[in-house]
Amino acid sequence: MTDNPFARRIDAILTDEARLFASTVPYAQHLSREDEALDEAYYVRHRIETVHRIRGTAATDALALCAMAREDYRAARLWGEYIEEEMNHDKLYLADLEQHGIDEAQVVSTQPLAATVDLIRTIEQNVLRIGSLPAVAYSVFAEWNSERASPLAVARAASAFSERHVKGARAHIKIDERDDHYDMMLEVAGRVLRARGYPFEVMEQALRTVGTLLRAYFAELYWVTRDPARSNLSGQARHHPASHRTA
Repeated sequence: MTDNPFARRIDAILTDEARLFASTVPYAQHLSREDEALDEAYYVRHRIETVHRIRGTAATDALALCAMAREDYRAARLWGEYIEEEMNHDKLYLADLEQHGIDEAQVVSTQPLAATVDLIRTIEQNVLRIGSLPAVAYSVFAEWNSERASPLAVARAASAFSERHVKGARAHIKIDERDDHYDMMLEVAGRVLRARGYPFEVMEQALRTVGTLLRAYFAELYWVTRDPARSNLSGQARHHPASHRTA
């Protein structure tokens, strides 16, 4: 793992975001803690949303590539390799969902949660406004989480269901480790920041925006699967994309 001042600042922000997530989101530790039975409805809906998120960010990643090719071509080469790999990862989670009796047609016909739509729309709007960095920030956040939290969630699901149910998720983690995706994203982020002449605070705000959007997602996931009465009221408090601006 990269160890330099830039990487340490990123890690401090994401560690703080993880603490904020744990202290403010209902059911925050459910996917990783072993103190209660894993809620299959919660887990399966999360994996359905994972597929929607992968497919949605494939579009914003492509949009970011267009911007990045003009910002820093070397970064764009790395980004292009990365997003080509990532856009196929929906297949891994679809294979896992099949073990729960959910096929691709059912996933496609399941409307994404409002928070998932908000996440994709916000990234897209911010890429159009300031360049590729918001999409890169999302990937930095995701790859950091893949190294730290995802293995715990996969182990818990394997224990609750079976190894067959997490074959795709395990493969995803191995790909991230094999290709050093977190370090790759740190390099891309640093190059884009320098190319744009942005101060570090722009990167921090982009990461904080992702954190806010993901907390909203996990809160809505909880309401939909565990607290339907609250879910029926959640539309009144949906985040409008314009409220998630990257400075």
